[in-house]
Amino acid sequence: MSTEAVANIVATAAVETNTHTGDGNDTSGMVWYLGYGANMSSKVLSGRRQVFPVESHPVVVPGYQLTFDMVGLPYWEPGFGTIVPVNGSNGSAEDRALLGATRMFDCQAGSPLHCIAHLITKKELDHIVNTEGGNGSRDFGYQLIEIACETYDGRAISGISLIDAHTSACGYHPSTRYHKIIVDGAEEHGLDAKYIERLKMIKPYVAATVGQIIAKHLTLVIGAPLIFPLVVCMFASLAFKTKVPQVVSVYGEWIKRLVWVLHDWVLAPVFGKGH
Repeated sequence: MSTEAVANIVATAAVETNTHTGDGNDTSGMVWYLGYGANMSSKVLSGRRQVFPVESHPVVVPGYQLTFDMVGLPYWEPGFGTIVPVNGSNGSAEDRALLGATRMFDCQAGSPLHCIAHLITKKELDHIVNTEGGNGSRDFGYQLIEIACETYDGRAISGISLIDAHTSACGYHPSTRYHKIIVDGAEEHGLDAKYIERLKMIKPYVAATVGQIIAKHLTLVIGAPLIFPLVVCMFASLAFKTKVPQVVSVYGEWIKRLVWVLHDWVLAPVFGKGH
Protein backbone atom coordinates (compact mmCIF):
# COMPACT_ATOMS: atom_id res chain seq x y z
CA MET A 1 0.00 0.00 0.00
CA SER A 2 1.44 3.36 -1.02
CA THR A 3 2.08 6.14 1.47
CA GLU A 4 -0.43 8.29 -0.40
CA ALA A 5 -3.14 5.62 -0.13
CA VAL A 6 -2.53 5.21 3.59
CA ALA A 7 -2.68 8.97 4.08
CA ASN A 8 -5.96 9.19 2.18
CA ILE A 9 -7.62 6.48 4.28
CA VAL A 10 -6.42 8.03 7.53
CA ALA A 11 -7.41 11.54 6.46
CA THR A 12 -10.91 10.43 5.47
CA ALA A 13 -11.45 8.62 8.77
CA ALA A 14 -10.07 11.58 10.71
CA VAL A 15 -12.53 13.93 9.04
CA GLU A 16 -15.43 11.61 9.84
CA THR A 17 -14.36 11.12 13.46
CA ASN A 18 -16.55 12.94 15.96
CA THR A 19 -14.75 16.10 16.97
CA HIS A 20 -15.70 15.69 20.61
CA THR A 21 -15.95 12.84 23.05
CA GLY A 22 -18.84 12.42 25.39
CA ASP A 23 -17.10 14.47 28.09
CA GLY A 24 -16.43 17.42 25.77
CA ASN A 25 -12.75 16.74 25.04
CA ASP A 26 -11.58 17.79 21.58
CA THR A 27 -10.65 14.76 19.42
CA SER A 28 -10.28 16.43 16.02
CA GLY A 29 -7.67 14.75 13.86
CA MET A 30 -7.89 11.44 15.72
CA VAL A 31 -9.03 8.17 14.19
CA TRP A 32 -11.02 5.13 15.28
CA TYR A 33 -8.79 2.07 15.07
CA LEU A 34 -10.57 -1.30 15.14
CA GLY A 35 -8.67 -3.94 17.09
CA TYR A 36 -9.95 -7.49 16.64
CA GLY A 37 -6.94 -9.59 17.67
CA ALA A 38 -4.21 -9.05 20.25
CA ASN A 39 -4.80 -5.28 20.12
CA MET A 40 -8.08 -5.77 21.96
CA SER A 41 -5.89 -6.35 25.01
CA SER A 42 -4.62 -3.28 26.86
CA LYS A 43 -1.57 -5.30 27.92
CA VAL A 44 -0.59 -5.54 24.27
CA LEU A 45 -1.85 -2.21 22.88
CA SER A 46 -0.75 0.02 25.76
CA GLY A 47 1.75 -2.20 27.57
CA ARG A 48 3.72 -3.45 24.57
CA ARG A 49 2.94 -0.98 21.80
CA GLN A 50 2.65 2.11 24.03
CA VAL A 51 -0.58 3.20 22.34
CA PHE A 52 -3.01 4.85 24.75
CA PRO A 53 -6.56 5.30 23.40
CA VAL A 54 -8.65 8.28 24.47
CA GLU A 55 -11.72 6.04 24.28
CA SER A 56 -12.35 2.34 23.68
CA HIS A 57 -15.77 0.89 22.81
CA PRO A 58 -17.05 -2.55 21.78
CA VAL A 59 -18.44 -2.44 18.23
CA VAL A 60 -20.20 -4.71 15.75
CA VAL A 61 -18.88 -5.00 12.17
CA PRO A 62 -21.48 -6.63 9.88
CA GLY A 63 -20.26 -8.74 6.99
CA TYR A 64 -16.81 -9.65 8.37
CA GLN A 65 -15.43 -12.44 10.48
CA LEU A 66 -12.19 -13.16 12.32
CA THR A 67 -9.91 -15.88 10.92
CA PHE A 68 -6.31 -16.86 11.58
CA ASP A 69 -5.06 -17.11 8.00
CA MET A 70 -2.34 -14.49 8.39
CA VAL A 71 0.49 -17.03 8.36
CA GLY A 72 3.06 -17.00 11.12
CA LEU A 73 5.55 -19.70 12.15
CA PRO A 74 4.49 -23.35 11.80
CA TYR A 75 4.26 -25.39 15.00
CA TRP A 76 4.82 -22.25 17.13
CA GLU A 77 2.53 -19.43 15.98
CA PRO A 78 0.79 -20.92 12.93
CA GLY A 79 -1.81 -18.23 12.28
CA PHE A 80 -2.44 -14.65 13.32
CA GLY A 81 -5.72 -12.78 13.18
CA THR A 82 -7.14 -11.14 10.09
CA ILE A 83 -10.67 -10.32 9.01
CA VAL A 84 -12.38 -11.45 5.82
CA PRO A 85 -15.72 -10.65 4.18
CA VAL A 86 -18.35 -13.35 4.69
CA ASN A 87 -19.93 -14.91 1.59
CA GLY A 88 -19.06 -11.93 -0.59
CA SER A 89 -20.86 -9.61 1.81
CA ASN A 90 -21.02 -5.88 1.18
CA GLY A 91 -21.30 -5.11 4.88
CA SER A 92 -25.03 -4.41 4.84
CA ALA A 93 -27.22 -4.57 7.94
CA GLU A 94 -28.75 -7.84 6.73
CA ASP A 95 -25.43 -9.54 7.47
CA ARG A 96 -25.84 -9.15 11.22
CA ALA A 97 -27.47 -12.57 11.57
CA LEU A 98 -25.12 -14.25 9.11
CA LEU A 99 -22.64 -16.82 10.39
CA GLY A 100 -21.50 -17.90 6.95
CA ALA A 101 -22.22 -21.22 5.30
CA THR A 102 -18.52 -22.00 4.95
CA ARG A 103 -17.52 -21.14 8.51
CA MET A 104 -14.98 -23.50 10.07
CA PHE A 105 -16.07 -23.41 13.71
CA ASP A 106 -12.73 -24.46 15.18
CA CYS A 107 -10.70 -21.68 13.51
CA GLN A 108 -13.16 -18.93 12.48
CA ALA A 109 -15.33 -16.72 14.69
CA GLY A 110 -18.21 -16.16 12.27
CA SER A 111 -20.09 -13.00 11.30
CA PRO A 112 -20.80 -10.41 12.50
CA LEU A 113 -17.38 -9.46 13.81
CA HIS A 114 -17.21 -7.94 17.28
CA CYS A 115 -14.11 -5.93 18.15
CA ILE A 116 -12.88 -2.81 19.95
CA ALA A 117 -12.87 0.69 18.47
CA HIS A 118 -9.94 2.63 19.95
CA LEU A 119 -9.78 6.40 19.49
CA ILE A 120 -6.10 7.14 18.86
CA THR A 121 -3.84 9.67 17.15
CA LYS A 122 -2.65 9.33 13.56
CA LYS A 123 0.90 8.91 14.89
CA GLU A 124 -0.21 6.00 17.06
CA LEU A 125 -1.95 4.41 14.07
CA ASP A 126 1.26 4.74 12.06
CA HIS A 127 3.12 3.02 14.89
CA ILE A 128 0.62 0.14 14.95
CA VAL A 129 0.92 -0.34 11.17
CA ASN A 130 4.71 -0.26 11.36
CA THR A 131 4.89 -2.90 14.08
CA GLU A 132 2.33 -5.33 12.69
CA GLY A 133 2.92 -8.06 10.09
CA GLY A 134 4.44 -6.60 6.93
CA ASN A 135 5.45 -3.38 8.74
CA GLY A 136 3.28 -1.30 6.44
CA SER A 137 4.60 -2.78 3.19
CA ARG A 138 2.29 -2.37 0.19
CA ASP A 139 3.33 -5.77 -1.20
CA PHE A 140 2.63 -8.13 1.72
CA GLY A 141 1.35 -8.28 5.27
CA TYR A 142 -1.46 -6.17 6.71
CA GLN A 143 -3.08 -3.37 4.71
CA LEU A 144 -5.31 -0.56 5.96
CA ILE A 145 -9.03 -0.74 5.33
CA GLU A 146 -11.87 1.59 6.30
CA ILE A 147 -14.98 -0.17 7.67
CA ALA A 148 -18.38 0.99 8.88
CA CYS A 149 -19.32 -0.34 12.32
CA GLU A 150 -21.65 0.41 15.21
CA THR A 151 -21.11 0.68 18.94
CA TYR A 152 -23.24 -1.36 21.31
CA ASP A 153 -25.26 1.75 22.11
CA GLY A 154 -26.11 2.30 18.43
CA ARG A 155 -23.58 4.97 17.40
CA ALA A 156 -22.28 4.64 13.82
CA ILE A 157 -18.49 4.81 13.45
CA SER A 158 -16.17 4.74 10.45
CA GLY A 159 -13.10 2.86 11.65
CA ILE A 160 -9.72 1.88 10.28
CA SER A 161 -8.45 -1.66 10.67
CA LEU A 162 -5.80 -3.99 9.30
CA ILE A 163 -6.52 -6.80 6.86
CA ASP A 164 -4.28 -9.30 5.12
CA ALA A 165 -5.42 -8.74 1.54
CA HIS A 166 -3.16 -11.51 0.24
CA THR A 167 -4.52 -14.32 2.40
CA SER A 168 -6.69 -17.25 1.36
CA ALA A 169 -8.94 -19.55 3.40
CA CYS A 170 -6.29 -21.88 4.79
CA GLY A 171 -7.97 -22.96 8.02
CA TYR A 172 -4.94 -22.08 10.14
CA HIS A 173 -5.22 -22.04 13.92
CA PRO A 174 -3.81 -19.63 16.52
CA SER A 175 -1.34 -20.69 19.16
CA THR A 176 -2.62 -21.20 22.70
CA ARG A 177 -0.76 -18.04 23.75
CA TYR A 178 -2.30 -15.86 21.03
CA HIS A 179 -5.78 -17.32 21.51
CA LYS A 180 -5.69 -16.52 25.23
CA ILE A 181 -4.68 -12.89 24.56
CA ILE A 182 -7.67 -12.45 22.24
CA VAL A 183 -10.17 -14.00 24.66
CA ASP A 184 -8.76 -12.01 27.59
CA GLY A 185 -8.99 -8.78 25.56
CA ALA A 186 -12.59 -9.52 24.58
CA GLU A 187 -13.54 -10.14 28.21
CA GLU A 188 -11.60 -7.08 29.39
CA HIS A 189 -13.68 -4.75 27.20
CA GLY A 190 -16.99 -6.55 27.68
CA LEU A 191 -17.61 -7.89 24.20
CA ASP A 192 -20.92 -9.68 23.61
CA ALA A 193 -21.05 -12.88 25.67
CA LYS A 194 -22.15 -14.99 22.70
CA TYR A 195 -19.23 -13.70 20.63
CA ILE A 196 -16.81 -14.52 23.43
CA GLU A 197 -18.21 -18.05 23.42
CA ARG A 198 -17.56 -18.19 19.67
CA LEU A 199 -13.97 -17.13 20.34
CA LYS A 200 -13.62 -19.84 22.97
CA MET A 201 -14.86 -22.42 20.45
CA ILE A 202 -11.78 -21.74 18.32
CA LYS A 203 -9.27 -24.52 18.81
CA PRO A 204 -5.66 -23.41 19.33
CA TYR A 205 -2.93 -25.38 17.59
CA VAL A 206 -1.03 -27.74 19.87
CA ALA A 207 1.85 -29.96 18.84
CA ALA A 208 0.22 -33.13 20.17
CA THR A 209 2.16 -36.01 18.63
CA VAL A 210 5.79 -36.99 19.09
CA GLY A 211 6.39 -36.17 15.43
CA GLN A 212 4.90 -32.68 15.75
CA ILE A 213 6.96 -32.00 18.87
CA ILE A 214 10.11 -33.05 17.00
CA ALA A 215 9.16 -30.84 14.04
CA LYS A 216 8.47 -27.95 16.39
CA HIS A 217 11.99 -28.08 17.77
CA LEU A 218 13.53 -28.62 14.32
CA THR A 219 11.72 -25.49 13.15
CA LEU A 220 13.23 -23.56 16.04
CA VAL A 221 16.74 -24.87 15.41
CA ILE A 222 16.58 -24.09 11.69
CA GLY A 223 14.57 -20.89 11.86
CA ALA A 224 15.94 -19.15 14.98
CA PRO A 225 19.25 -17.96 13.45
CA LEU A 226 17.36 -16.60 10.44
CA ILE A 227 14.57 -14.96 12.45
CA PHE A 228 16.74 -13.47 15.21
CA PRO A 229 17.82 -10.34 13.26
CA LEU A 230 14.18 -9.66 12.39
CA VAL A 231 13.10 -9.98 16.03
CA VAL A 232 15.83 -7.54 17.13
CA CYS A 233 14.67 -4.98 14.56
CA MET A 234 11.03 -5.39 15.61
CA PHE A 235 11.78 -4.88 19.31
CA ALA A 236 13.96 -1.87 18.48
CA SER A 237 11.08 -0.40 16.48
CA LEU A 238 8.69 -0.94 19.39
CA ALA A 239 11.13 0.54 21.92
CA PHE A 240 12.12 3.61 19.92
CA LYS A 241 8.94 3.98 17.81
CA THR A 242 10.92 4.07 14.59
CA LYS A 243 9.93 2.73 11.19
CA VAL A 244 11.16 -0.75 10.29
CA PRO A 245 13.34 -0.47 7.14
CA GLN A 246 11.76 -1.92 4.00
CA VAL A 247 14.71 -4.25 3.50
CA VAL A 248 14.04 -5.81 6.91
CA SER A 249 10.37 -6.35 6.05
CA VAL A 250 11.28 -7.99 2.73
CA TYR A 251 13.84 -10.18 4.51
CA GLY A 252 11.22 -11.27 7.05
CA GLU A 253 8.70 -12.12 4.33
CA TRP A 254 11.16 -14.32 2.44
CA ILE A 255 12.26 -16.08 5.64
CA LYS A 256 8.61 -16.81 6.44
CA ARG A 257 8.04 -18.23 2.97
CA LEU A 258 11.17 -20.36 3.25
CA VAL A 259 10.08 -21.82 6.59
CA TRP A 260 6.62 -22.66 5.21
CA VAL A 261 8.14 -24.36 2.16
CA LEU A 262 10.18 -26.45 4.58
CA HIS A 263 6.99 -27.24 6.50
CA ASP A 264 4.86 -28.11 3.46
CA TRP A 265 7.41 -30.26 1.65
CA VAL A 266 9.49 -31.83 4.42
CA LEU A 267 8.28 -31.47 8.00
CA ALA A 268 4.51 -31.89 7.56
CA PRO A 269 4.71 -35.04 5.38
CA VAL A 270 7.17 -36.67 7.79
CA PHE A 271 6.15 -35.41 11.23
CA GLY A 272 2.61 -34.00 10.87
CA LYS A 273 1.09 -30.61 10.18
CA GLY A 274 2.12 -27.51 12.09
CA HIS A 275 -0.94 -25.30 11.58
